[in-house]
Amino acid sequence: MKKGFRLEFILLVLIIALAAFLRFYKLSEYMTFLGDEGRDVLMVKRILTTLDIPLIGPPMSVGNIYLGPLYYYMMTIPMAVFWLNPVAAAGMVALIGTLTVGLVYFLTREWFGKTAAFVAGFLYAVSTVNIIYSRSSWNPNPVPFFTLLSFIGIYLSHKYKNYKWLLLTGVSFAFALQMHYITLLLLPILFLLWLYELTLLHLKRRNLESFFVFSIGALLLFGLLMSPLIIFDIKHQWVNFHAFQNLVLGKDAAVSVSLAEKLKDIPNIYVNKLVGRYMTGEAVSLSLIVAALSLISFVGLILKQIKIKKLFYPGLILTVWFLIGVLGVSLIRLELTDHYLNFLNPVPYLLIAGLLSLIKNGKLQILTATLIVLTLGFINFQKSPLIQAPSNQLKRTQEVANFVIKEAGGKPFNFALIAERNYDSAYQFYLDVYNHKPKQVPFEITDQLFVVCEDKVCEPINHPKYEIAAFGWAKIESVKDFEGVKVFKLVANKTGEPQ
Repeated sequence: MKKGFRLEFILLVLIIALAAFLRFYKLSEYMTFLGDEGRDVLMVKRILTTLDIPLIGPPMSVGNIYLGPLYYYMMTIPMAVFWLNPVAAAGMVALIGTLTVGLVYFLTREWFGKTAAFVAGFLYAVSTVNIIYSRSSWNPNPVPFFTLLSFIGIYLSHKYKNYKWLLLTGVSFAFALQMHYITLLLLPILFLLWLYELTLLHLKRRNLESFFVFSIGALLLFGLLMSPLIIFDIKHQWVNFHAFQNLVLGKDAAVSVSLAEKLKDIPNIYVNKLVGRYMTGEAVSLSLIVAALSLISFVGLILKQIKIKKLFYPGLILTVWFLIGVLGVSLIRLELTDHYLNFLNPVPYLLIAGLLSLIKNGKLQILTATLIVLTLGFINFQKSPLIQAPSNQLKRTQEVANFVIKEAGGKPFNFALIAERNYDSAYQFYLDVYNHKPKQVPFEITDQLFVVCEDKVCEPINHPKYEIAAFGWAKIESVKDFEGVKVFKLVANKTGEPQ
């Protein structure tokens, strides 16, 4: 093994090891386990215990639209191996997050060289937001992984003129789309790159047959992976399609059709929502500097192509990915939380890597790379989620479920949750797994109702929550506190008199 290759391999292993540590360390203590996560593991439990295979996936937060079921299918594998353990699903996402760092390194190495690859890989590995979203099971979290695979497929097909790689793009795009519909913005990007390749082949009059055969193969694989969702829609009068249509074109559409109206939002989206959140720990001045450097890289890569009078294919990918991605996101009228940008989040890392490739002086390149790594590394380590005390949401949910079961004394009970930003699926999952599934009101009203309250002010008596109101007149028999989460035991109060 050559010395240079050995050093590169050691550094890559160290970056991947760092990424893995930051994503797996005390995973069960730091992972999110709330209503959405509980809903998902309940579905996986149904798949594994009753072979009830869903044709749709999780609902989106707006528009009553359902994603495809591929994320549920993915979760089923680790939760079958580590039987019904939610940590296994979070571990799957942590593994995908670690592999994403490897993909960033690979693509940067291909496009911009070793030094740039180390910088991009390291920065992506230590990114605070990327770490946070790699430590919990949630369907949008794998989007960067499948986005990168989509571009790797189309890039390698162009590089080697081996169009079998288009199959990877077709499969990866189907997975990305079923993680979140924001990745529909990848469609025009991938189509333009496909059209460019077709134009090249048409002009040279070669490989057209192979190109079309594997393009059709990619479409067939895409269609096959999307087929459960299509079958569901056919069986239910295209309810999902109509809901999506209403979300985009309806009276209260979440997408603006006026680009001119939204152009003013683009600087804020790129500087603060993308660079600031993902790279610079929201340090305003540093966000402006890094955003400016990445734009200098963007312009520099274009000027380089003009100078050498030859298209730089990675530059083409970055250009359409960057422009269409940012313009597309700017049309969204919803609040742009992190997961709306995760299909775009590798872009600033690749642009910074591109800037390093434009520096021809080796010593200056190393100096610049070192300065970037130290500055952004320091900022992200300061903001690392692992510095904060763990939330222990999973453990607390288990403790609450066990407490409810113990207090129920082997008798049937009803259950309710009071929480401003949560719902009860996480608790329902463990009550179900522990074989003490609550009875449902109003069909089976028991003699006892357990109310878990996650809000600061807890007044379960006469609360308008349906599960509480339908229980009827009640009084508090006992209350237990679990690190700020209160569990009330309510029993019937037939007289209706105040306690």
